[in-house]
Amino acid sequence: MSEANLRPYTTTRDLDQDAWFLYQSASLPYYQRCAHLCEDFAELYNKFLTGYGLHGQARLDYWVSRYLTHAYNIRRGIQFIENGGDYMPMIGFLNEPTTDYRGLVEQPLGWMSDAQRKQWDDTFQRLSYACGTGKTTLGNNRTKGRQWLNRGSINDRKYLDRDDSHPGDRADSIKYAEDFGILSPPSKYPQHTIDTAFTIAPGEPCPRTGVWVPAQWLGGESNFSLAFCVQGQPMQPAYRIIGLKVSNPFAGFDDEMAAEYEAIAKGSPVTQAVDTTWTFVEKAADAQLQPESHERLRADSNLPCPKTGYWMTPAKAGSRRFFLQGGIMPVVSSDFGSTIWQWDVDQSDPRL
Repeated sequence: MSEANLRPYTTTRDLDQDAWFLYQSASLPYYQRCAHLCEDFAELYNKFLTGYGLHGQARLDYWVSRYLTHAYNIRRGIQFIENGGDYMPMIGFLNEPTTDYRGLVEQPLGWMSDAQRKQWDDTFQRLSYACGTGKTTLGNNRTKGRQWLNRGSINDRKYLDRDDSHPGDRADSIKYAEDFGILSPPSKYPQHTIDTAFTIAPGEPCPRTGVWVPAQWLGGESNFSLAFCVQGQPMQPAYRIIGLKVSNPFAGFDDEMAAEYEAIAKGSPVTQAVDTTWTFVEKAADAQLQPESHERLRADSNLPCPKTGYWMTPAKAGSRRFFLQGGIMPVVSSDFGSTIWQWDVDQSDPRL
């Protein structure tokens, strides 16, 4: 489908809804939830391996350790944000759990029952959606502001014009996150105050981390997106949705099916980078994502074990071991760095 045939984008926008979503998906409790979901997946996988006595087979243990490592790295990213406001490492830390899927499914998985495989798939999809959403919220902070500054020397504007964050209305994203149990939207979105004391142009250093609204939206245009921008990073351009492109798999093969597909397909936004004046959108006071009530039991090496049972560490594949409360947790020699032991929710003894 050519750009001349793009569908018009006419969705009525809700600033409070979209701002709520961006603030939620870039919050520290949200990142903590992503870490928990990686651990949930690792613990489920480890439980299945223990039940079938498959520890040490192929590279199955590696993937348990790998997702514990992802959880560890996301928490490192939280520390970078807390200590210095640096969100940039979090983009990679959230991206890795989703892109590891190919390696996961290249392992032998036929030993699971159908019910176990469904649980395995569902648990992975939940963490993948959560991490992928968080990464996308930050996506434009990495390069878009610098690309805008250099736009005069760019011959192919394809990457500059592509909105790597969340273009358009966020209602569907919120619904998916709710279905996965990741976010719980309020019955009415809280009102977000627009702070006209904070305005900035694309390419200039962002003066304050948070959600920003382009002047075009404030002027009544609904085909522009909000942005979550990080202090110190060059501000991105505004992104105008110039239409919705539908990639129809039936086009040219089955006219009837193609017509039916066109009738129901929503299409993907095609965007264009444009100049603007950004204005800051304050986070609503009652819009804080509540942290999960349960924390994973963790123990640092060279400190006493807090609880008798089975523990494992992302520093080494197949590391699951039994420790007595009060015993000193050992250091594992590896390139991983600090040894952090994590409580295994599956406390059953391994099969001989």
